[in-house]
Amino acid sequence: MKIIKTTLAALLAATLMGCATSPTTENVKDVTISQPACCALFSEFEWIPMQGDDIDFAIDQYSQIGDFAEGKSYFAGFVLPENVDRMRVDLNSWLRVAGVFAPKVLLLDENFQVVESIELNDFELKLSDMFRLSSYHNRFVMERKSTPYMVVYSPQEYREGEIQVPHPERLRAEELGLARPMVTDPVYQHQKFGSLELTLKPLALRSYRATQVPAPVPATEAPVKQQPQTVKVEKAVAASAPAMLPESEAFYNSQIKAAVEKNDMQKALSLMEEAKRAGSTSAEATFLELIKK
Repeated sequence: MKIIKTTLAALLAATLMGCATSPTTENVKDVTISQPACCALFSEFEWIPMQGDDIDFAIDQYSQIGDFAEGKSYFAGFVLPENVDRMRVDLNSWLRVAGVFAPKVLLLDENFQVVESIELNDFELKLSDMFRLSSYHNRFVMERKSTPYMVVYSPQEYREGEIQVPHPERLRAEELGLARPMVTDPVYQHQKFGSLELTLKPLALRSYRATQVPAPVPATEAPVKQQPQTVKVEKAVAASAPAMLPESEAFYNSQIKAAVEKNDMQKALSLMEEAKRAGSTSAEATFLELIKK
């Protein structure tokens, strides 16, 4: 019995030692981008018009990849619409369980030169409420004359980071003066993908002329009737036939006479017309003389 207890104790000790020395596996996030960049120049980017009140968009594997100064990054590009001169923009990058897109914003002029850079440190952490998630938030103004273009991307240095957010229950307890609950503040990993939102408020509108404007027609002006085009048809003038030989004249006249004598007027008329087309000058006179008799 003593031997059995000793054996069980040894097995238990070995098991505990094995558990203590077994390696722990941790999920390592992938923030690298191996796909080729679509473009290295801002002028080659594709731009989304900033129309409407809100634009919900995702930066994911289907987004464009740009080659920025800090390296490659998925990004989204936006441009002011033609009818807006100044626009107030609120940018939110939502903190979700899968992570958060840590944004950097570049504002470009009409020649695609960087005028202003908004770093991650310029964003504030906006905590969640009953209707919205926590987010990185920043408000700025875009102007058509100086900053009509905007690029949102995330450098690799940002993607390697994380952010810890106060737990809602802890904040609630602090507001009510209650004891701090036994909760852990959640940590959100920065990722190369994420969900974002633009809230747009035009501050100044502008009028502009369309590129192609049809000529104005006064409402009181009567429509102009288009005159029908008359096509002048000229009567073809038949070339004068050469004079018929006397033998041919005599032949046609004899055939016309024979047809009239047989009272076959249809044949006589046909022979007369044929003779005239062939150049006869006496066939018609012969036919008229015969029918008078």
